[in-house]
Amino acid sequence: MVNLFRSKSRRGNGRRSGRRKSVDEDDDDREGKAYSFGPLFRHRLKLAGLTLLFATAVVFICFVGQAPPTVGTLGEVAPENVFSDRNFKYSSGVLRKELEAWIRTSTPLEYSRDFAGEEDFAKSLILLKDRLVANMGKAGESLSLARDALREELMVTFRVEVAPEEMRVLGLVRSEVALRSLFDEMTETLGHLHATGVLVDPSSDQKFLSEANATLAISRRMSETANDLSVIGGVDAGLELLFDMVPLRIRFPHFANFISEVRTRIEEDGPFPADGLTLGDVIAMADSNSSVEVLQLRDELAASFSSLASQGLFLRTVDRSKTIHTQQRKVAGIPANKYEVSVSEGDVILRKGDEVSEDAMEKYKRFLDLSADERGLLARRILLTCTTFLCSLLYINLVLPHFWRSGAKTGIVATAVLGNLLLSRGVIELGGTDLFGGNPLLVGMLPYLFPVAFSSMVVMITVGPRMGAVAALMTSTFHAAMQDTGVESLVISLGASLMGAFFCRDVRLRGSALKAGTMAGAVAAVFAIAIGLIAGSTLTSIFNHGAAALMTGLVTGGLVLGALPIFERVFKVATDVTLFELTDYNHPLLRRMQVEAPGSYHHSLMVANLAENAAVSVGANPLLCRACSLFHDIGKMKQPEYFTENQTALSNPHSRRNPAMSALIIKSHVKEGVEMAREHRLPKVVRDVIRQHHGTTLVKYFFHEAKKQIRQERLPLGEGADLDEPDESTYRYDGPKPRFRESAIIFFADSVEAAARSLRKVTKHSVEELLETIFVDRLEDGQLDECPLTLEEIAAIKSSFISTILNMLHSRIEYPEDEKPKKKGGDRDHRDAKKNSKENAENAGQPNSA
Repeated sequence: MVNLFRSKSRRGNGRRSGRRKSVDEDDDDREGKAYSFGPLFRHRLKLAGLTLLFATAVVFICFVGQAPPTVGTLGEVAPENVFSDRNFKYSSGVLRKELEAWIRTSTPLEYSRDFAGEEDFAKSLILLKDRLVANMGKAGESLSLARDALREELMVTFRVEVAPEEMRVLGLVRSEVALRSLFDEMTETLGHLHATGVLVDPSSDQKFLSEANATLAISRRMSETANDLSVIGGVDAGLELLFDMVPLRIRFPHFANFISEVRTRIEEDGPFPADGLTLGDVIAMADSNSSVEVLQLRDELAASFSSLASQGLFLRTVDRSKTIHTQQRKVAGIPANKYEVSVSEGDVILRKGDEVSEDAMEKYKRFLDLSADERGLLARRILLTCTTFLCSLLYINLVLPHFWRSGAKTGIVATAVLGNLLLSRGVIELGGTDLFGGNPLLVGMLPYLFPVAFSSMVVMITVGPRMGAVAALMTSTFHAAMQDTGVESLVISLGASLMGAFFCRDVRLRGSALKAGTMAGAVAAVFAIAIGLIAGSTLTSIFNHGAAALMTGLVTGGLVLGALPIFERVFKVATDVTLFELTDYNHPLLRRMQVEAPGSYHHSLMVANLAENAAVSVGANPLLCRACSLFHDIGKMKQPEYFTENQTALSNPHSRRNPAMSALIIKSHVKEGVEMAREHRLPKVVRDVIRQHHGTTLVKYFFHEAKKQIRQERLPLGEGADLDEPDESTYRYDGPKPRFRESAIIFFADSVEAAARSLRKVTKHSVEELLETIFVDRLEDGQLDECPLTLEEIAAIKSSFISTILNMLHSRIEYPEDEKPKKKGGDRDHRDAKKNSKENAENAGQPNSA
């Protein structure tokens, strides 16, 4: 017996001439092919670029444009607990106002104007205007430092507080004339109010304004002033844009583009406005997109102007000099630390479920100013992204080094993770809309509405368990970073993702995805309930969170169910779900095959059994082997009578053909099968197996027939003449050779099943000899040169074939015949019947010409 393991030294010997690559091959899997240094370097460079692009997409989807969680208005219920992560102090404007209000209300009801305060405020406005004009030529870090210095000087010198956002809004105005007009209007408004007199709460017999009404008057007047601000200068100003367009394009892109277009249109077509265009004019002209932004800009300008002007509103004070002196002494005598609020690390900034008071809002805003600087936060998140990617890449390179060779698998993982993060970002953005805003019930459920298990389930089904775990880890990490809630979110996301992936490990029915999603939601619900109990949440809140998590899991299963066909179609992969559906014997192609080529159909069933059992023995995909085996010979339906398993008549159509034509007909069933598979939209892997199930093997029967014809034609002319060999390429399949394990298993199973039926006597020894001959012949012919099968796996496949064939072709006991009366000629008829039966059995055992 030829030893299988000696064949390694003879692989690639001879018999390779004339092998052609199939012209319709679309297999882009490069596994098993060697890379030279140049292509390998380019491949790795391309891989690095795609990885960088993937990481950038993750950062943009998860973090860019995502502001830290904030509370909109006073009185709103805090959606979550916010704790300080640092020690800090700040001067409280709220406390300052409370103290000053107390001083004002404690004075006698004889009032006089605070001219000194009014004058100081007027000076502060002059200083502010001059510095804003001076800062018009600055940008970037220089502008930021100048604004901070101005804010500090105003606070120290005039006790006028200008918030960073207010300073930024004021800086949008880039016209000295417009600034002068603004501050003149502010001074004039305050002058009218001070002339009338403003009290905290005047009695009905006093002809004074209340502080509330005065503040309302300031707000209205500043809104009108903002509405009258010039956006585009008049003819004398050369139609100059009077706003800083750089920040304007970032914050209000539609409005910025609109006024630029308006200015261009005026320059080209006129008419030329003598006094330019104001914000009010632009509001009247703007389209829907620009109108929303210009109204928002006007409101922000009005709010900043009102906030600044309100600090210059001085109430009437006691007229008596002693009272005035006492009041001033009290105000001046208040030490700075009276306004100072200290916050320690771990202190509660906002408590979940409590209404946000004015001092809590101020403390929260100061906390955001210090700890949520967008550039620093983004940098930390980018670092987290890079670390996560580095760990994932190291794991993949260590555990799955060949993963990068499959572009389809890489694309599936990247698309699934990005799609999952995009869905989650959509939920976050939805939480900031009116649908969620102001509703504490919905806001509290938001962290449990993320479809965290989507990517791990998709990757588990389409790629495999290890990459499913990687997808779960990556997605969970980025979810936790997006929510900025730490370990709690990570635990929920990771637990749900891994559970969803676990229940997708053997998905064959599409409905199983719903079950897996439900189990993922159940795990998330358990974690949500546990975290709620630990945090001391109300039972209603705990129930809502658990129900939201469970429902989200079910929805995630539905999303996976809908996404699977898209992934299969785009990346040309076949999942176990699709393969299981292909094993249904009622498939149109299989039904046709049962009728048109019953012998080939039975042969395919036997090959499927052989391949499926062998796949189990080497850890390959048995479902893939079974599905592909059922369809590997569908091309024989075009001309079934040319294949011996379908020949029922006494005549053989090959007898009317020359060997070359017969070989061409036999070989054509591969191309015909590929075309039929494409017409019926069979997965790419099935088409690949159809191409590869004969490799580039020789159609030996007709090759030897051709040699016999040449010998018969030439030998009569001269006994010693050299005989010409037929062109071997005519009798070889076009290939390609098997390129993956399942294809190689079917390649061997096809040959073994056909040959096993030619055995006159089925014994373990005869089967072993037959398989040894077939395997050695295929190895020596180089048919596995492009396949990653090892010799150990080949031995396991051969052992599985032996066991399966012995069970398929097992002998049966001979049933005794009933004794019957002998008839004339009976012995002779009985002997003739036995002889004919033996001859038919021998004829049935002849090799399949295919």
